[in-house]
Amino acid sequence: MEKSNDLRVIRTKQLIRDALLTLIKEVGLENITVKKLTECAQINRSTFYAHFYDKYDLLESTINDELLSFVEEAAPKSEEELIATHYPKAFYLRAAQYIYQRADFFKIMMGENGIPSFQQQLLQIMKKYMAERLEKFHPQLDKMEIPKEFFISYVAHANIGVISYWLESGMQYSPQYVAEKMSNMTVEGPLSVAGIK
Repeated sequence: MEKSNDLRVIRTKQLIRDALLTLIKEVGLENITVKKLTECAQINRSTFYAHFYDKYDLLESTINDELLSFVEEAAPKSEEELIATHYPKAFYLRAAQYIYQRADFFKIMMGENGIPSFQQQLLQIMKKYMAERLEKFHPQLDKMEIPKEFFISYVAHANIGVISYWLESGMQYSPQYVAEKMSNMTVEGPLSVAGIK
């Protein structure tokens, strides 16, 4: 579908996306129909079809836009950020703050009636980021004590696990605290952070 900067179009698309999230939370994606979406968004069918082909096109567009915003916000802004020795790392803090600010979206997407493919896409973003950083900063990738894929997968899944727990448990910890612990565990290792020698 065509992109538009028209404020009315932007508002209408947001109404439809809000309706999608509401309905995913209430009934799950498989039970959503265009009729339910239009009723929830209080628009007519022709307005829906002017912007999206079907609910799957709407879902894909919603996820892609959100993840693009997430990457743009959280991505490292300089090499200095990557080699800084303090915690939390700035990009972890931006990521945690973004998730905190968009908590409703992330809770719905990763919740009980959520979208498994969303978590997989978020995981792939983290793996890609880890692979790029490892390639850039590890002096001898071929001499790592474990396959680099083990390391990348371990760290990415661990980060997703922390984010999932944070969302599920009502986000009782601040973004600053979560970012600090995630970046600390990534660099120092979970046992060291837990005080186990």
